[in-house]
Amino acid sequence: MRRTIHTGVVWHDFWIGFFAVVIAVGFFMGQGIVIAFGAMGVVSGAVSLAWNRLSLDDVKYERHLPHRRVFLGEEIEVTIALMNRKPLPLPWIRVTDELPDEFRVVAGDVSENVRPKVTALRHQTSLAWYERIRWRYRVRCEERGLFAIGPASIQSGDPFGFLRSRMSNDTLSHVLVYPRIHPLEDLGMTAHRPLGDVKGQIQIFTDPSRPMGVRDYRAGDPMKTIDWKSTARAQSLQVRRYEPSTSFLALLVVAVDTTAPHWAPYARENLERVVTAAASVASYCAERQHSIGLFSNDMPTRTDRMMTVSPGHGREQFAEVLAALAGIRAYAIRPMHEHLAQNYRRFPYGSTLMIVTAFMPPEFVRVIGDLERHGHKMVVVYVGEEECPPLAGGVVVHNVRERLDGLEAEYAAATG
Repeated sequence: MRRTIHTGVVWHDFWIGFFAVVIAVGFFMGQGIVIAFGAMGVVSGAVSLAWNRLSLDDVKYERHLPHRRVFLGEEIEVTIALMNRKPLPLPWIRVTDELPDEFRVVAGDVSENVRPKVTALRHQTSLAWYERIRWRYRVRCEERGLFAIGPASIQSGDPFGFLRSRMSNDTLSHVLVYPRIHPLEDLGMTAHRPLGDVKGQIQIFTDPSRPMGVRDYRAGDPMKTIDWKSTARAQSLQVRRYEPSTSFLALLVVAVDTTAPHWAPYARENLERVVTAAASVASYCAERQHSIGLFSNDMPTRTDRMMTVSPGHGREQFAEVLAALAGIRAYAIRPMHEHLAQNYRRFPYGSTLMIVTAFMPPEFVRVIGDLERHGHKMVVVYVGEEECPPLAGGVVVHNVRERLDGLEAEYAAATG
């Protein structure tokens, strides 16, 4: 949406009226020089008015971002282009665009901030007819989340500086910043099966690439499974047997409450550790083609649905889980132990629950034990500052806080 505002018109009309009076006085007095002076003022005013009215016509503003989805700490290039697509030159034009404060400009000129939590990109230049100018910036994304670049404001006017027009370009460029991901080995999790033993998962389908002999034909067996060579030897119908295909389903349980009560001020560092650890586990599962889902007690942006991602696999599923993790805020709808106890019956039976938390009250310990007894494989990734309390014997526990702190310190030292 664009809108153009003209300023200084009232004073302009006043001066036009003044010079018209000067011309009238010149005619009355018969003074040619007075008439010429008044005529010059009227002509200048008319030129100024027309130039100002046309100054922002056919001026095009573009903001180009080659990447709209990046990871925390990565840099993106922002290109701003300004085009004057008419035969009228612009002696001056001023452009202001806005960056969120979570983005830091590492290459390019930046003006001082006027509004809080906003970095202003300002340029003033001149544009010849049909000229195009570009400015490029390198921007580092220093926080996860969904951010908007813009809106932009463009000002220009007449060459005398009497009048000016302002146009707003309300088009926003959204950038989704994913949380940082670390290999699980760097977090100190066991390199071999860090999620625990995957055996014991539900085995429903068979894998045709893994034959395991033959058996007698039974009513209902597909014709394509009949082994005709074995049938000829045995003189009875024989069908091929295959090993079962094991499908590993990991459900990320991301707890955003970092203290009690759940609505109390949160520990930002602990929440970021939770999100980073959850993203790292999701990456591990996606690389191995495991099915992954997400369950969180984060306050939903929509009141009619919980903060969940249904289980699935593939690159699109991984991107959806990362997007949900990027958008996690510090507003817990209720304590995770209550949220989990109320909703665990919706989870697929036999799934592995990957609980990522920085806060483990006694109630949470009891709920984890109950879920383990209900047949769920339980893995806890703990990032809290206090010691993780003892859990049921079948629960796999990974305490990764110290490793995460070390990795963050290395990143801070590398980026300055």
